Amino acid sequence: MIGSSFRAGNSTWASGLGLNTPLPGLSRGMQNSPLNRSQNNLFGQNTVATSPALRNSLSQLGNAANALLQNLNNLQGTGRIGTSPFDATRPVATNTDVLSIRSFDESRLRTANLSNFSIEVNQIATAQQNEGATISASGNAVAEGFTLGNNRMAITVDNRRFEVSFNVAAGDSTIDVQRRIADAINARSDIGVSASVTHNSIGGTSSLTLSSSETGIRTAGQPNFTVSDVIGNAVAVTGVSEVTQEAQNAEYRIIRGAQSGTHVSRSNDIDLGNGISATLTGEGTSGLTTGSDTTAQVNAFRNMVNSFNALMRSARDAGGNGNLERELNAATQSFRTTLSRMGISLNPNGTMSIDESRLRQAAEEGDLQRFGTRTGTTFLSRLTRTAESVSRNPAAFADSRNSAASMFDANSRFLSLPTQLSRNMRNSNAGMFFNTLR
Repeated sequence: MIGSSFRAGNSTWASGLGLNTPLPGLSRGMQNSPLNRSQNNLFGQNTVATSPALRNSLSQLGNAANALLQNLNNLQGTGRIGTSPFDATRPVATNTDVLSIRSFDESRLRTANLSNFSIEVNQIATAQQNEGATISASGNAVAEGFTLGNNRMAITVDNRRFEVSFNVAAGDSTIDVQRRIADAINARSDIGVSASVTHNSIGGTSSLTLSSSETGIRTAGQPNFTVSDVIGNAVAVTGVSEVTQEAQNAEYRIIRGAQSGTHVSRSNDIDLGNGISATLTGEGTSGLTTGSDTTAQVNAFRNMVNSFNALMRSARDAGGNGNLERELNAATQSFRTTLSRMGISLNPNGTMSIDESRLRQAAEEGDLQRFGTRTGTTFLSRLTRTAESVSRNPAAFADSRNSAASMFDANSRFLSLPTQLSRNMRNSNAGMFFNTLR
């Protein structure tokens, strides 16, 4: 009876089995049967044989495989970015005591002649500081001169007056009050002034320091802020009204070949042109050169590990026969030692973990770049093949008890009929239909 459902040489498509793959010999009548009342799944397949839970598993598995494949392609320079992070470069300061590179525009960097660049820093930008007097830390606050009860001080910035209140209790030590003042000031982010307490445990002393939140001069010839007592005498006792470090602007010169220009900046974060931004760190001269973009390498490896872990978890959630988990485990176990040198370790559940500091160190020492040009290419290629297989046919790696899609292997090749068809159909809703034809 079942043979009457097939015609020799017929190339009819079996959409009723949850597939958009041709099953040679399946009759058109079978396609028009009640079995073919279905919905499209994410692959454009019509299916009644797959449950919503399984379709969701297939969706997650396919998405995870695509994400890993994209990150692997980008890592190898075959993705949309087009350049492997192993080959990516970045500007590097020749004297990091003077200058550090903060960011750059890769497209504009290609046209920049870094050998023509040099930066002379005459002074860096600093913030105003009012470092208070050093007094006994453990001494009784009232005995040291603080006013008992409620106290209030005023901080004036750009003609704007801010008042800060705090209390002095009878049993407070000097450092208790200093810390209470600092907490009250730091709770006011609108002032633009921060406070800190320095404790010298050996000498038994402490001091209160107020600092501008930003570097540079706000108004020429005037301090960035002033401090005065309103109630009590805390400013007088702590000595924070005196400016001990005046604010100053950064002064530097950028030289490009025969051209140069002098610049003044309130901030130490500056623009060097050609899409390069930098931070001034000290006085002196620094040139620019080209080095490996270690940040791009670290980010690429982090993305690869995260997407690998997502695929491993999706493989476990999707069920199946465990082939995908075994393939992923085999790939990582084969390169356990190499991965470990780069700060990537293997967890008992098959996922990978990253030691961020070791990974960055591996990038700085060139281990990541060497990985991309030697044995690592084998590891990346192996993962790429697996991700491609899952991406093409995630159903082949999922729990097949409710899906006729299990009649296809990882490369979407149809398995033998009638043996595989009969075995799978008996485990599916479609199998119930075929059994009625016997």
